[in-house]
Amino acid sequence: MIGELFALLGACSFSTHNIAVRRGMRTALDSGVFMSTSISTVIFLVVIGVLYFGRLLPPLTAMGFFLFVVAGLFTSFTGRSLNYAAIRALGPSRSTSFRASSPLITICLAFTFLSERFTLLQFVGAALVLGGVSILSREVIGRTDLEVQSKFVPVSNDPVNRPKRALTGILCALGSALSFGTGHFLRKLALQEVPSPYWGLAVGTTAAWLALVAHTALRGRLKEAFKNNFNFHHLPWFYVIAGVLATSGQLFLYLAIYFTEVSTAMVLASSEPLATLCISRLLLGREEPMNRRVVFCSATVFLGIIFMII
Repeated sequence: MIGELFALLGACSFSTHNIAVRRGMRTALDSGVFMSTSISTVIFLVVIGVLYFGRLLPPLTAMGFFLFVVAGLFTSFTGRSLNYAAIRALGPSRSTSFRASSPLITICLAFTFLSERFTLLQFVGAALVLGGVSILSREVIGRTDLEVQSKFVPVSNDPVNRPKRALTGILCALGSALSFGTGHFLRKLALQEVPSPYWGLAVGTTAAWLALVAHTALRGRLKEAFKNNFNFHHLPWFYVIAGVLATSGQLFLYLAIYFTEVSTAMVLASSEPLATLCISRLLLGREEPMNRRVVFCSATVFLGIIFMII
C-alpha cells in the first residue's frame, strides 16, 4: 500500500510542478529546465551524502551505476526538456495528457523483458490511450491560444505557422512520453541491481545536469544560463518552486517503483493529467483554455492505463 501512496503523491507533485513551470514562463528568459535540474541535483547530492556517510546505502555496482545514468538521461534530461517545451507550446493540461501515455511504453517494455503477459483487456487499454491521444491531437492542431504569453518570447500571430507550432508541441510531448516511459523501465532494472532509490536519484539527476551543462556550453549559452537563473535580484521563483516539486515528484515515484510493481506505480502516476486539469483551472484561469474534449481525452488516457494493468 505504501508504494501506491507514493505514486499518488508523485502525481500530485508533478501536476503542481507543471503549473509552476507554465506560470514561470511568463516572466523568465528560458524554459526552466536548467533551474529545475540544478535544484534536483543539489538536493539529491546532499541526501546521498548524508546517507553515504551514515552507512545507510547498499554498494553501488558498475551495472547499477550505468543503468541509473542512462535512466537519468532519458528522464531528467531528455524527458524533462521535451516536456517543458510542450508545456510552453500547449499548456500544462494538454501536454500532460500526451505525456501520460508514457506508462504505455513502460508497460510494453516490462511485458517484453520482464516476462509479463498481454491480455485482451490490456489491448483495449492500449487502444483507449492511443485513441485519446489521437483525438486530443486534432483538438490541439485547431487551437491558436495555447502558447504561453511571455514578455521575452513573443508569440507570432502568423496563421501559417500556428499549426506547425502546435504540431511541434505535440511531438515534444510524445517524445517526452517515450523518454519517460523508457527511463522508468530502466529505473526498475537499476533498482533490481542496486536496491536504493536514493542512489538512482543522485546518480541519474547528476548525469542529467552534466549533460544539460555540456549541451548548453556547446550552444555557447552557459554563461547566459547561469546569469538568467541565478541572478538573486531577479530569481525565477516559479522555476525554483517547480524544481522543488519535480524533486519531490521524482523521489515519490522512485519510492513507488521500489515498493511496488512498476506497472502499478505507472498506473497510479498516470492520474497526473486529471490532477493537472483541476489545478490548472484553479490557478491559471483563462490562460488554460478548457473544453469537454480535453477532459474526455485525459479521462480516456487514464482509463486506458488502468485497463492495461487490471
